[in-house]
Amino acid sequence: MIVVTLAFLIPIILDRLKWRFLPVVVVEILAGILLGKSGLGILDNDEWLTILSTLGFIYLMFLSGLEIDFDSFNVKKKSDEANALKISSITFVFILSLSALFGMVFQWMGFVTDGLFMMLIISTISLSIVVPILKDKGITNTPYGQSILLTAVISDFATMILLAVYVALQADNLARPFLLLILFVVVFFFYRFMLRFKKGKIIERISKESVQLGTRGVFALILFFVVLSEEVGAESILGAFLAGVLVSLVSPKIEFTHQLTSFGFGFLIPIFFFMVGATLELRELFADQAALLMIPLILLSFYASKFFPVLIWRRWFSVKQTLAAGSLLPSTLSLVIAGTAIGIDLEIMTPTVQAALILSAVISTIISPILFQKVAPEETETAPKRIALIGANTINLALGKQLHQDGYEVTMFTSDPTLNEQERQYPFETRVVKELTPDKLSTHQIADSDYVVVFTSNEKRNIELANWAKKEHVANVICRIDSEEHPNELDQEIQAFSTFTSNRILLQALIEHPSLFRFLQADQPMQEVRFENQNLHGKQIKDLSFLADALVIRIFRGNDTIIPHGDTQIHVGDILLISADRHLIKTIRKECS
Repeated sequence: MIVVTLAFLIPIILDRLKWRFLPVVVVEILAGILLGKSGLGILDNDEWLTILSTLGFIYLMFLSGLEIDFDSFNVKKKSDEANALKISSITFVFILSLSALFGMVFQWMGFVTDGLFMMLIISTISLSIVVPILKDKGITNTPYGQSILLTAVISDFATMILLAVYVALQADNLARPFLLLILFVVVFFFYRFMLRFKKGKIIERISKESVQLGTRGVFALILFFVVLSEEVGAESILGAFLAGVLVSLVSPKIEFTHQLTSFGFGFLIPIFFFMVGATLELRELFADQAALLMIPLILLSFYASKFFPVLIWRRWFSVKQTLAAGSLLPSTLSLVIAGTAIGIDLEIMTPTVQAALILSAVISTIISPILFQKVAPEETETAPKRIALIGANTINLALGKQLHQDGYEVTMFTSDPTLNEQERQYPFETRVVKELTPDKLSTHQIADSDYVVVFTSNEKRNIELANWAKKEHVANVICRIDSEEHPNELDQEIQAFSTFTSNRILLQALIEHPSLFRFLQADQPMQEVRFENQNLHGKQIKDLSFLADALVIRIFRGNDTIIPHGDTQIHVGDILLISADRHLIKTIRKECS
């Protein structure tokens, strides 16, 4: 009762005191220390709390795997942007190298019996701390934010796998490391099965008859992989982590992910963090002068192993951005707790050393977010979306002018040499290319665009160029098709624009909805805004003051279309169709991110 009540009150108290720089999980650990064996002795490690704490630990590892966004590994370098995947990969190699050096120092000083194990502990980065900080700052989707995020993701993923391999190699059974391969083979087959199962209609049909089928499946998956990990000699945390990775790989809906996260951080995980603090041997730690001296050395290893590798970022980012990243990445918690628990089981460290490591991790999660908020520069306005229009005709020229007025960065490509010779001046850039072919266009960095619109009069050429742009990983490709049907040779992910169908729909709209057509022709633009702010999940439209004079026309939630009212609730994952001026839409996007 005490633990659950405090888990409810702590976020409220922090909000009232305006101590938002302190992560809630850190305060829960501190509360556990105060009430546990190192403090008042009220919290006892009894059977119920032990079971719930273990489940909370397993669920935390599952959410760590779920937090990994594998789409971010497909980062495509634009001509004037830093390659986040390349930066983060190089950074992690340096982090691992410096961590190995510090691990050897700890072994030489006699604090641990194996320096390699200490290397894995030092090199960890806490996604549960980094992700909320980046979201609050509103820089998750910038090259800088992606570089920080990917460094944390790679560190989290790699150290978890290396930790499992290390445990397997420490076993007396020589077959243990090979048994570990069974686990990854099963993961692969489960991934293939889940992809097929997701595409089928059985889930949609059953979900209408039975509530929360997805949640049942997730818990079955977690426990299956926890048991399998134990059976092949790995730690249960690896099984839970891989279950989270599997769920992340099949790209669950944002609202479903929010549902899973809410359950974990609403019930099980707070109990785990309370018990981490309650079971810490701080009295023995403070009585042991040698172990007490470890804390400054551990903190030095956490910060030095991350800060110095990040200095290479100065090549791509400003001094303030580089220093801010070097101050945030040392924050670590979850995997330190997991790793030290394994270290105790393997008799690599003593409970006193474990307490020193966890206390140092807690200190890092307090210091790092504060330093980052102080040092990181305020994010400037995001760059406008880039649109490449291929083909010059009356429609494309008018479209380019309108898009330019709406704030897009438009570039038109044409093979007509007379376009630039005309007296008429266009507000957007026009480039004359000798031939509209993939080879010729590739030299103009078209693949760096956010949108590619292929609108020449040659349908075969349109299909060829659209397929090429999609292979170059352009997110949004629109292809002009003169026929009504979608051609088989056109990639299914490409949006086909049929002039025949469009004219028919437009004419029908003029007849049936003339007032709606006048509204669409108004100067005030309409844009889609994705709602991802978990802090505002469930809020009513009338309570969202940042909407100001904006008109929310429709809300798209999954396969449902909602006509909004003032008391309509907004959920994470919703797409809002909004009519407002461009400056207000920018504000709304920032608030919804």
